[in-house]
Amino acid sequence: MVQSHVEESLGANPGDAALNPTDSVAMGVPASRAPHTVEPVRPGIFRALRHRNYRFLFSSFVVNQTGFWLAHISLQGLMVDLSGGDPFQVGLLTFALLIPALVFAPIAGAVADRVDRKTIVLTCYVSVTAVSAALGVLSASGDMTTFWLLALAFWMGTTFAFAGPATMAIAANAVDTDDLPSAVALQSATNNLTRVVGPLLAAPLVAAGRYEIGFTIFALASAVAGVLVGRMRVARERDEEDDSGLVQRIRAGYQHARERRPALASIAAAGCLSVFGVGHIAMLPVFSAEVLGDEGLFPWLVATTAFGAMLGALATGRDPRPTLARAALRLVLYGLAFAVFASSRSLVVAFTMQFVIGYFYFAVMTGLQTLIQQLVDDSNRGRVMSLFQVSWGGLTPIGSLGMGAIAVTIGIAPTLQLAALGCVVSGIAIRLHARR
Repeated sequence: MVQSHVEESLGANPGDAALNPTDSVAMGVPASRAPHTVEPVRPGIFRALRHRNYRFLFSSFVVNQTGFWLAHISLQGLMVDLSGGDPFQVGLLTFALLIPALVFAPIAGAVADRVDRKTIVLTCYVSVTAVSAALGVLSASGDMTTFWLLALAFWMGTTFAFAGPATMAIAANAVDTDDLPSAVALQSATNNLTRVVGPLLAAPLVAAGRYEIGFTIFALASAVAGVLVGRMRVARERDEEDDSGLVQRIRAGYQHARERRPALASIAAAGCLSVFGVGHIAMLPVFSAEVLGDEGLFPWLVATTAFGAMLGALATGRDPRPTLARAALRLVLYGLAFAVFASSRSLVVAFTMQFVIGYFYFAVMTGLQTLIQQLVDDSNRGRVMSLFQVSWGGLTPIGSLGMGAIAVTIGIAPTLQLAALGCVVSGIAIRLHARR
C-alpha cells in the first residue's frame, strides 16, 4: 500500500515556496534598474554562475531541494502507514505543510524588510534541521503518531513561510540585472531535476519503511545549505527608514505592488494558476487509477511533467523582458493542454499533455517571478514577494481541497475539466487586462 501512495508527495511542494529559491524565489533587481531603463540583454543560460554569491545560493538550493524531496516523500509514506491509507489524513498533511504560507507569508514579508535577511534565512535553516531531526528520532523510535506528524509538518511549513520572502529578497542581490533570466531559469530547471531525482532516491527507503533515513538526510542537507548561505556576502538596499507598525508595513507592501504595474496583476495571475491548475497534481493518483486504469502510472506522469517544466523554465529564462500579456497567453495554453488531458483516455495523449502542462506551468511562473522582481524596489521586496508566495504556495491547498470536494460529487474527469476551464478564462481575462 505504501508503494502505491507515497508518490502523492510529488505534487505541491511547500519547500518550493520558501527555502528553495526557485518556485517562489526569483532573482531581482533594484527598481532603479527596472526593464524600462535598460537595454534588452540575452544572457547565456549558465551566465549567472559567474557570480560568487549566486554560486553559493545555487549550491545551497540544490543540496536542500534534494534533501527536501527525500523528506517530503517520507512524510507522505509515513502518514499512509500511520493512517491506514486514509485519503483525508494524507490530504491533511499536505494542508498542514502549505497553509502556513497563506497565513504567515505577509508577516514574514514585513519582517524580511526590517530584519537582516541573511540572518532570517540562516535561522530558518536551523529550524528545518531541528524539525527534520525530530521527525527522524520519533520515526526511528516508533513513537510517531498522526498528531505529531501533522504538528511537525505545520512547524516545517511555518519555517518555509518565513524563509520565503527573505530568501527571495537576498537572492535579488546575488546577480546583476543582465543575469536575472539566467538565474531564474537555472534554478527552475534544477528544481524539476531534483523533483525527479529526490523521489527516486527516496522510493527504496519508503518501500522499506525506513522513513527516519529520509528525515535525517534532509536535516543534514539543511545544515549544509545553511553553511553555504552563510558564506554569501550580500548587501541590501535601504532606500527608506520605515518605523510604522506591522499592519501598516504589510499595507505599504500591497500599495507598492499596486503602484508598480503590473506587479499586482502578475500576483493575481500566479494565484489563478495555483487555484485552478497546480491543485490538479494532487488528483493525479485518482485520475491514473479511475480514468487511465493504473495508479502506478502516477509517478511517471509527474516525472513527465517535471521534464516539461524544466524545458519551460529554460526557454523562458532566455527572455530578458517578460510581460504579463505573454504570461497570460501561456496560462491559456496551459488550460487548453489541461482540458485535453482531463478528457483523455489514451496514455499517449495523457503523457504528452502532462509534458505540455509542465512546460507552460514553469513558463508562466518563471516569467511572472522575473517580471515582479524587476518591478519592485529593494526596500519593499520582501513584502511584495510575500504576496507572490501567498498566491503561489498559499492558495495551492485551497485549490486541491476544492477539487477533491467537487470530485466526490461529479467525478474526477469533469472536475479537472472545470479546473481547466478556469485556467483558460483566467488567462483570457488577464491578457485583456494587460493589453488594456
